[in-house]
Amino acid sequence: MRLLHPETLRIIAEENVDFSNATSSRKQVISHAWSEVLKFKATEQTHPKMFIHNDYNLGVYMSVVKIYGDIAGCNFNEELLKKYSNLYIGYTSFNDRGLLEYFDVNYLFSDAVSLYFKGINILPFIFGDKWRKYVPVESLTEIHRQVTKTLGKEVIW
Repeated sequence: MRLLHPETLRIIAEENVDFSNATSSRKQVISHAWSEVLKFKATEQTHPKMFIHNDYNLGVYMSVVKIYGDIAGCNFNEELLKKYSNLYIGYTSFNDRGLLEYFDVNYLFSDAVSLYFKGINILPFIFGDKWRKYVPVESLTEIHRQVTKTLGKEVIW
């Protein structure tokens, strides 16, 4: 379960992000954010990246996901939100000013790195031409090589 930073959602929905080497599509990334919140509400499992516990604010977050989902062509079922009255009130009230208090630049960077490992590079939209200095390994092939090499070693403690 993971909430995506509102800026991540905006970049995925509005910018010309290259999905040619991605394991997910534009719609899938945004739809995942929507479905993860619904899964969280249905199961009430605790998770460190599902940190908005106030239903009203979670509803506001869902309205942001819906806005960017509409831009990306997602088809969300808003009726599912009605099961959670405070969440639905937040969803229909939409006031995202307080929402950013939950997210910071570190979380945005975490989103960017997570998506980068899936072949979706939003780093240039955050850091411009300086994005390469923030990514320790630039090539997805090199990431795969290093991970495979590391996992293939036997760890002795």
